[in-house]
Amino acid sequence: MSTPRLRAVLFDLDGTLIDSHRLIVASFQHACLAVLDRPMTEADARIRWGRPLPVRFAAVAPDRIPDLVDAYAAYYDQHERALASVFPGVAEMLDALARAGLAMAVVTSKRNRAATQALRVLGLSQWIGATIGAEDVPSPKPAADPVREALRRLGASPESALVVGDSVLDMRAARAAGVRSAAALWGAEDPDAVLACGPDYVVRSPDEVTALAASA
Repeated sequence: MSTPRLRAVLFDLDGTLIDSHRLIVASFQHACLAVLDRPMTEADARIRWGRPLPVRFAAVAPDRIPDLVDAYAAYYDQHERALASVFPGVAEMLDALARAGLAMAVVTSKRNRAATQALRVLGLSQWIGATIGAEDVPSPKPAADPVREALRRLGASPESALVVGDSVLDMRAARAAGVRSAAALWGAEDPDAVLACGPDYVVRSPDEVTALAASA
């Protein structure tokens, strides 16, 4: 039996559509210094990278999670335009996929409000039909829940969709949901770990996603 024609592409946000590494690290460092008076190195600030903020801050000060999240969010919002940017070729990729009739969603471990704001501030929201944040589902990535919710909102089947992401969490969530995966290496912090997950495809630039979608 042949694989159904590709109808939907589900993207991770940070490290896939937007280059936000500096912003995430700086926001985490600021929150820990402001709330706990605790300086954090970049390595410290990468703890539980890719997980929802409450999970990350639970490893630092489980009794101060709400205060840390609030301080992080305030700094993030204030510095988003300065410290985050769209990866080269991403806007062109999204436009090409939309013109090809593909539905698109963002599946992220960010809070929905922060993800929606990032898409708007950085000029990508026009192409995204659904945004699934950490609080929108019972369990975040690597569970299948966010991917399944995105499929539900887009009206797509697992067989007709593709998950594009830069992390192990993305690859595992795609597999758990029965969706094909593409490892986006242009923003991957640990490409070897992502490749070790055995993604269905490997893409090294956004235009390779456009080519893949045309042939999938």
